[in-house]
Amino acid sequence: MATLYDEKGTEIYAGRGKYSRHARRMIEQRAAYKRNEDGQLMVYVPKQETPTPQRTSTLDEDTRALKRDAQRLGQQLGLGLDEIEVRRETPDAVLVAHLKQMSTAVLAGLDSEQAAKLMQTLTYWMLRQNLSVHEHEEFVRNMHQLINGMRVPSSGAALLNREGIQSREEAVNVHPGTPTSNVYNELWVHAFLPPNRHRCRPSVQRDEELSNLHADGQIWFDPALIAGPEFVCENLHQVSSLATFRQGRHGIIRVYLPYNPRSTFVENNEADYRFRDRGHLPEPHFNQENEPWGHCLERFIDACANIKNTVRSDLRLFIHRGSEAPQEVIL
Repeated sequence: MATLYDEKGTEIYAGRGKYSRHARRMIEQRAAYKRNEDGQLMVYVPKQETPTPQRTSTLDEDTRALKRDAQRLGQQLGLGLDEIEVRRETPDAVLVAHLKQMSTAVLAGLDSEQAAKLMQTLTYWMLRQNLSVHEHEEFVRNMHQLINGMRVPSSGAALLNREGIQSREEAVNVHPGTPTSNVYNELWVHAFLPPNRHRCRPSVQRDEELSNLHADGQIWFDPALIAGPEFVCENLHQVSSLATFRQGRHGIIRVYLPYNPRSTFVENNEADYRFRDRGHLPEPHFNQENEPWGHCLERFIDACANIKNTVRSDLRLFIHRGSEAPQEVIL
């Protein structure tokens, strides 16, 4: 850079380093001079630098645009090419996409609503096969293990023609059930199962004289369809007392009431006649308007509404009655 002077020939800039504040001010006022080849002072006019063009897109946006173009090109070309390389230069990097011919893969797995409906349908019909209370509990536990392995992949990727390492959608929390530290978005309440710590659950005791094991709890072996209504209120009370429930950590709550709602005396008689013909147990005669646990269910709905209004605004509550379509409760 040139050495600069004032109009009297006094040096104000030595030609290296940054301009001083005084030198910058004189340059702006056209009061700075430099010497020409003849040594004469002439006004110094700085060269105008061309500004660096600003990027109109980010690297992420360029990458997404490349992906869209590459996918569109692959669809237009169809089959017949093993691999296509698409390049795009950006100010930051050269982006490269490789298109390969892939075998068709089908999305496999159950979403949340399908899994819930499968559980509702199978539970409803299995309870009409004279399951005992403990058989009902074992069936529900096995069903959850089965359904968790059938869920759709969490990332929405296809499973067929893959190595089977794709992670599944998260499972659900179950009540009553074994306590766990895992908290999932959905909580399923199987209201006809004996509540946790219920007196009917067997405890193992050793008889010193006979040296064998006994299990107490008579209801444990009763028909689940008949004993189930006794458990509903306590289950709903326990769920509303769970810390995860009060903290709003569950976004969807499903309550399973696997009885067969009946509306008229004729339908009741006809249903009983069919059940007796097929060897089914007669069911209690009540419907949605006179459920023996109605007051407990209303309190539970109020508790859910309170959580929605104070903790989690996206909370949803579904009631699964018998084999009917699930009812979403407006909280």
